[in-house]
Amino acid sequence: MKQRILHVDMDAFFASVEQAEHPEFQGKPLVVVTKVDSPRGVVSSASYEAREYEISAGMPIGEVRRKCPHAILVPGDYEKYVYISEQVVRHLHNFAPEVMVASIDESFLDITGCVCLFGSEDKLALKLKKTLRDKMGLRCTVGIASTYILSKIAVKQAKPDGYLSVPLEKELEFLSPLPVRCIPGVGPKAEQVFHSLGIYTIGQIWQLSLEELEKKFGLSYGFHIFQWSRGRDVERIGCVDTPRVISREITFDHDLIYWKDIIPQIVKLLEACTYELRQKNMKARRITLKIRYSDFITKTFSFSFPLATILDSDFISALPPLIKKAQERKYQIRLVGVVLSELEILTKQGNLFHFSHEEKMRRILKCVDDLRTHYGFSLIHWAAALSISTSR
Repeated sequence: MKQRILHVDMDAFFASVEQAEHPEFQGKPLVVVTKVDSPRGVVSSASYEAREYEISAGMPIGEVRRKCPHAILVPGDYEKYVYISEQVVRHLHNFAPEVMVASIDESFLDITGCVCLFGSEDKLALKLKKTLRDKMGLRCTVGIASTYILSKIAVKQAKPDGYLSVPLEKELEFLSPLPVRCIPGVGPKAEQVFHSLGIYTIGQIWQLSLEELEKKFGLSYGFHIFQWSRGRDVERIGCVDTPRVISREITFDHDLIYWKDIIPQIVKLLEACTYELRQKNMKARRITLKIRYSDFITKTFSFSFPLATILDSDFISALPPLIKKAQERKYQIRLVGVVLSELEILTKQGNLFHFSHEEKMRRILKCVDDLRTHYGFSLIHWAAALSISTSR
């Protein structure tokens, strides 16, 4: 039996969630932004109605208002989107036993042994789309192919709210005429390199040998392009998309001077990072504090633990010396961020000498995470995220 992979990509996910909750937004140019009433706000997601005005992620609010004065701007709620994403994944498990979550709005299903239960690939895909539309009010695009990379490319060709299946015998025929940018991971710079070589389509890439691609793009990237351009997986997408870092940051509406106002924001960002860390079944060995001052100079301050951890208390205990270093520059603060890195897959094996404490804290955090998942992230916080510090 030939492998068949189904890729689900939610359409304009954040904007679609808001439209599902607010029917009055349906069919209108809706833009989800980081901050509605601040010139520093940027676009997180735009509905397809808004995209008709060339509004895209990362665009400043001022530019949005110029391009589409009647656009509806709403503040994003990341915790809500995480919760909705988890509900989507629960529905996906009704269509395949193995669901690999690639991001908040993308998942892969191995449907190799499941197609017969639905009658055909087409019926499975259409029922999946109908389920998410009827039960959650959300639209998605579905691609099916023999590999993860091919199913991902198929989805991009069927957007929005579409469905495309690539037959086994027509995979290269499907790939050949597509622009080189259709390969995931090929951005504007790589595209320019290909164009300088007279290569504009995926089929034309096949003229280059592996050695030529590695020479142009480096050993790793060149090898990936060689494989992906032929529809071959280098490794499972679930592994490829495992994050190397987990981070959160916030730009303040106005520059802050008092650390009693800044520290709780840092702790809240850290809480969001550790929550995602545990949701992805990972642990981290390094924490980095990112600070952008009012003179636009950005500094980072890091600490590495002897062993990787998932415990909020470990990360919070590492913050004071990092904050102390950040306070040495006597400038107001424009932006703060938290980055967790040197990630490892979480195992159940505890540390031999600290097992009882760690296991107790894991159980507590499991309860905290479950409460946040079901009732919203802001339901519960560490005291340091709420109390007013006297540090300045």
